[in-house]
Parts: sequence; C-alpha cells; structure tokens
Amino acid sequence: MNAKTKVHGKHGDFAIEAKGLVKRFKSGKSFVEVLKGVDFDARHGDLTMVMGPSGSGKSTLIAALSGLLRPEKGRVDALDVDDLWSFSSSRIDKFRLDHCGFIFQGFNLFPALTALQQVEIVLKFQGLSKG
Repeated sequence: MNAKTKVHGKHGDFAIEAKGLVKRFKSGKSFVEVLKGVDFDARHGDLTMVMGPSGSGKSTLIAALSGLLRPEKGRVDALDVDDLWSFSSSRIDKFRLDHCGFIFQGFNLFPALTALQQVEIVLKFQGLSKG
C-alpha cells in the first residue's frame, strides 16, 4: 500500500449510494427519460453487477454514479463524498481520477498514442512518475 492509498470503509459499509437519479436526453422535439428516479447502492467488499437489455440505461447509470454525466435530479454519495454532483466540475474530475476506472465498449482512446502512453497520461495526472 503506498502513501496515497486511503481506506474509505469496511466490508458491508456503503461504497456508493444513489437516490432518485433522473436523466433525460433530447430526441427530436421531445425528451426520453432514461433514468426514472433510480436508487442504487453498492457496499464495500461486495461484487455488484448492473445488468439489463440494450438501451435500458446501464451505461447512463454508471456515468451518473462516477461523475461522467450529470443527472437532472437525484444525488450520489460515494466513499467520503456526500452529494458528488454538488461539487465543482474540477472536484468531480479529481474524484473520478482518484477513485474510478472504466472499461468502455468503444475504445475512447487517443488514436495517436500507444497503449503505454494512454496509461502514462493518467499516471501523470495522479502525480506519479515512471521512476
């Protein structure tokens, strides 16, 4: 464990809890409500899976839980952060940098960089060097 590692809870404690998440997307002249008052929680030490058919809102939920996509309503409490979406964009970015990892279906990578360079970018933002 390095000096930056921080333990946020013990087995069984909430790692993340969301209440009443609502997210809508514009579709033509109307809106499609993808998340409709969704409640979600995951606890330290548990394996939690989000499953459902294509288009059911799984990716939207994960994005809202992790600070990638702001919901219209609801709140997310994660680790030592109360109401993630009440923070500034830079504080949300810092939370995501320190606590979230993503594996996307689409690559979402910088096409001009090697795989190693992709990882080095994240490590640089975390203040870590090659040494």
